[in-house]
Amino acid sequence: MEPNHQNLIRSNYTTLVKKMSAVPVAGFLYASNIITDEMKQQIEVEKTSYDKNRKLISIILRRGPSAFQGLKRALLKANQRELSNLLIAKDDEDVTKSDYEKKLALARSLVVCTKEREAPESQPRKQIDQEKSPEPRCRISLDDFNDIFLTAMPYKDVIYIHIRHFTENNGRFTPTKKGVTFPMDRWLRFESLLPEIQKYLNNIGNGEREERQWHVGGGVYISLTPGFQTVDIRHYWKPEDAPEPVPTKKGVTLNHKKFTRLLEVVEQMHNHVPELKDVELCMLSESHQNQLGMLNCPECTPFGYDPLNVSMECNAGDLQDVETLNI
Repeated sequence: MEPNHQNLIRSNYTTLVKKMSAVPVAGFLYASNIITDEMKQQIEVEKTSYDKNRKLISIILRRGPSAFQGLKRALLKANQRELSNLLIAKDDEDVTKSDYEKKLALARSLVVCTKEREAPESQPRKQIDQEKSPEPRCRISLDDFNDIFLTAMPYKDVIYIHIRHFTENNGRFTPTKKGVTFPMDRWLRFESLLPEIQKYLNNIGNGEREERQWHVGGGVYISLTPGFQTVDIRHYWKPEDAPEPVPTKKGVTLNHKKFTRLLEVVEQMHNHVPELKDVELCMLSESHQNQLGMLNCPECTPFGYDPLNVSMECNAGDLQDVETLNI
């Protein structure tokens, strides 16, 4: 373990030995291969919770470089978030977190609200193959029934984040088609909306009457309906004869409890997918510095565009000639 991480644990030693629940934390540390079975038994054999906590800290301080992050994850899994928050190193907070928060603020400024209108009082609420993939980075339950999970899954060397329903068969959880997929830059835009979504749900009881909808990329829309404490996250598609995209069956609907659980585990996702801090928004790439670049992007313009409604004025960076633009 790094010396600064050891010092951080020692500086919070008194709080940890008083409040930590060593047995479940040791179980998660053992499952993550941070400690051995023998070490786990040494912790459990102690008579008092205070002695168990002292033994666990004594052991973890002598483990390898992954022990510190492993301890933080184990505390989160054992529902001891306040203790996990004590172990946030100042350099990590100042460099990693602040940089990511700047990206979230930038992403939020670029996500356009596609629908914000008052809904009529009588408006009814819309009713809302097994995948072969490598081992997930994480799988975090968002309810008490292990029905819907937040997962991070690598596919062809690219990390995708999913909110997806699972089915259980003989003790094994299998993903279904009911869910939403986020490439990391799309997740960045979605995460930037979480505070605004939470504010909307909290105002439902105060007479909130505006319907909200955001496009976060690739045909995925976030929808909020007045009178319902739910968040609909769904893939849309656009039929040829339809003026606007329409929702598909591929998606999830989170009630207030599940959405609150999602807010609680976002930090865990960053622990499992540290690449998130380096993600860049496609709309800031060089290809998007002209209008046609953004119009040809499947993430920003997933349903194509009507050339008749596009301005033919070129930016200085546009290399297309007039004939290409006319086509």
